[in-house]
Amino acid sequence: MLMAAGLITTIYLALAAVVIAVDPYNVYRWGAHPRVEADVTLRDLVIDWIDVAAKDPAFNTFLIGSSVTQMYTPENTQEFLGPDEHMINLSYGGPRPRDRDLVLNQLIESDTVDHVILTFDWTYIRDPDVTNIYFPTFLYDDDIANDLRMVNFPTIRTAFDIIAGKDLYTHPDPASYQRYVDQMYERFQSPEEMAKIDSTVERYRSQIGRSSGKDCDSFHAINDQLVPDLKALSDKGVKVDVMIPIFSYAFYYVRRDDISPTVLDEMMIARRCLVDAASDLPNVSIYAFDDDPAVAGDLANFREIGHVYDPGVLRKFISAISTGSHRLTRDNFPSYERAVRSEVENYHTTNTYLDMVRALPETEHASSTSRTS
Repeated sequence: MLMAAGLITTIYLALAAVVIAVDPYNVYRWGAHPRVEADVTLRDLVIDWIDVAAKDPAFNTFLIGSSVTQMYTPENTQEFLGPDEHMINLSYGGPRPRDRDLVLNQLIESDTVDHVILTFDWTYIRDPDVTNIYFPTFLYDDDIANDLRMVNFPTIRTAFDIIAGKDLYTHPDPASYQRYVDQMYERFQSPEEMAKIDSTVERYRSQIGRSSGKDCDSFHAINDQLVPDLKALSDKGVKVDVMIPIFSYAFYYVRRDDISPTVLDEMMIARRCLVDAASDLPNVSIYAFDDDPAVAGDLANFREIGHVYDPGVLRKFISAISTGSHRLTRDNFPSYERAVRSEVENYHTTNTYLDMVRALPETEHASSTSRTS
């Protein structure tokens, strides 16, 4: 048993030495310095490759988002960026304050970053130590002993791939994501789903506008992490566009049970506090689109209450970085906040797609249903 244990330990240490020497995630100053393919969109796989992308001189523009921005590819955004901007999408599902702070810190330390597009997700109302359970924080902290946690089968395989000369990272199946969102939209766009949402809206209508009793001092993830990160980027001369994701008005009703019973009030206060804190930072702009009921009030635009699907809306959202439209300032925020609160509190389930389908003759109805995506 001692010999077996010794052999296993020897093999593990040998593999650990290979992984650390090759450095497949570009954590150290040595190693192979792997790269990410220029036109690839990594999505959830990106969490292991933050350092690789941040240190790659081929990229100077970074989209730091969540599942609401995972669909954007460099091809989608290039027309809204300058000819000298080379973007990589570092969005991954379910970011939380601590891991988002770690990602931004990598960009703050980067010598190549010129432009950051950042989503201000609802999770910023959480405490700053809350972390995405799948995010490999051990890759991005200062504890070298933690780095041994990267020695697993996928990393070992990647290290040997790099040794064999495969140092360019590519996504294995970029079409799979599009199939996923199309199927998600098809499932969401049904009378049954709308009926459930309508029932939830009516159940909580009298409570949705309740006060949370919170103020700007309540949001430590904003005050202690996000605002200092924005200031650090601004001080480096980096352009930062903060995009508030477009949540449907139904979102505040459906998600109140698992986020907070006062989620509407908390999110409005958090946004107000961010705008107030960041308004004096050079190079930082904040945008929001959900005061338009034709966008946020119509569930035909969504594949789920918090995820836009309509290409026209997605295009409008990302185009703000070049047009400057829908920018939030201290002066216009009060009217924006009143509009969103009023629309949410008076919301009635709306879906123009299903209204159109119901109005079609039976044969066209069947054909349209089969072509939802």
